[in-house]
Amino acid sequence: MNIAAMNLFIKRIGLLCSIAICLSASAQNSSYPNKVGKIIAPYAPGGAVDSLAREIAQAYTNLLGKTFVVENHPGAGGNIGLSVLAKAPNDGYTLGIGAANMLVTNRFLYSSLPFDAAKDFIPVAFIGRVPFVLVVNTSVQADNLKDLIALMKSKSIQFNYGSSGMGNTAHLFGELFKLKAGVSMEHIPFKSSGEAVQEVVAGRVQLQFGTPVELLPQIARGALKAIAVAGSQRLPSLPNVPTLLELGISGFESPTWFGVLAPAGTPSNVVAILNEATQKALAQTGVKSRLEQNGVQVQSMKSEEFQDFINSEVRKWEPIVRASGAHIN
Repeated sequence: MNIAAMNLFIKRIGLLCSIAICLSASAQNSSYPNKVGKIIAPYAPGGAVDSLAREIAQAYTNLLGKTFVVENHPGAGGNIGLSVLAKAPNDGYTLGIGAANMLVTNRFLYSSLPFDAAKDFIPVAFIGRVPFVLVVNTSVQADNLKDLIALMKSKSIQFNYGSSGMGNTAHLFGELFKLKAGVSMEHIPFKSSGEAVQEVVAGRVQLQFGTPVELLPQIARGALKAIAVAGSQRLPSLPNVPTLLELGISGFESPTWFGVLAPAGTPSNVVAILNEATQKALAQTGVKSRLEQNGVQVQSMKSEEFQDFINSEVRKWEPIVRASGAHIN
């Protein structure tokens, strides 16, 4: 066999191997899922993100016929969990819950990140929006926003506000509130949103912006006072609590939001299967009702729509974050 014939033979063998690999991958993807999957929750157990992850994991288990479990990787405003997801195999068996701060604002807050939010993930499916609620400890002598701002401006006591860490939406909302209301308070970051709630209940921290899933039980039992909703409309679960916009403070109409992510390179047919499963889950009365009880305003999106939404959020929040001067090394 001459050299030219040998080179042609080698190229044909290579082509056949490539076709075999592609057919094998296609066969594996067509039977997806065929093993246990996991969903990474980038926050500690007990909070809003953990609750969402468990709801979606159970829905996938029911709808797709294979078990999906939740792994918690808290820390650094969600960055640790997303760094784990970015390095995971892109076979559709490791997914994650992404939120507004992780995918949008963190890129402008942190001097460096262990992942590229614009390149390392595929937006699988949108879940919904969650308005924050401004609450205070019951010892604070204010039952409405006007009295709270007056008390803060009097400087008769030092006000602190808690969050689940530097750079998350609750932290940014606190900083924005300081600017909009013209008040002074110190940010106290905790390891989780649940810990922050307990510190406000105990009175060691005076106030907090938090999600309904974390705060409604404490409000219901009288351990916290709800002052205002940081969203575009009142919550059905708190119909008598006005929005900040109603009370004359704008800028809080865009609540935090959540969605399912996959590592970049996850096959498109797998993404389509997961998106369809998510939309079916969100349409189920039981799933939708449980999410809405926790303050989630459910909304379905295709993967491409979710990506367009993230891009629009980046354009909106970049000037706001940069103007706030907030920065995390």
